Amino acid sequence: MHKTPTILLAASLLTIGLTFSGCKKDNEDIEIYSTVAGNYVGTEKCPTTPGAPYTISIYNQADTKNGKVFITNLYGIEETYEATVDGNHITVPTTPYQYTYQGTTYRGNIKADGTVNGNILKISYTLDGDDPENCTFEGDREFRGPTHQGPN
Repeated sequence: MHKTPTILLAASLLTIGLTFSGCKKDNEDIEIYSTVAGNYVGTEKCPTTPGAPYTISIYNQADTKNGKVFITNLYGIEETYEATVDGNHITVPTTPYQYTYQGTTYRGNIKADGTVNGNILKISYTLDGDDPENCTFEGDREFRGPTHQGPN
């Protein structure tokens, strides 16, 4: 007979504990986004190809505190690469790439290094493998998301 009140008491304490464990201070809910995030419209310069205009996008990972972002469309390849950010400096470590153009598949590695000053992205990248290139891209920020997100 004494088990029923003990079980009810334990269940009540567990419910109260779960209710309060979900609470956070308001200032802990604020996420600071990377200052380099945005879409950059510009042109690239490569020794073997003309400078075609296109957009490179840099966006945050879910964990905005890890110093990493995603960058997509380097060299016009619609792949996404993980990059590290230190202030306004962005680095893509040597990462495999693959794309198909006019029925031919190209593979190799790509690496990049650049900066964002104000609204200007300047990034240099090197491809090895089937399509070796050394290129630069310079673009203006087309859109930048909020610098922080507060509680809803």
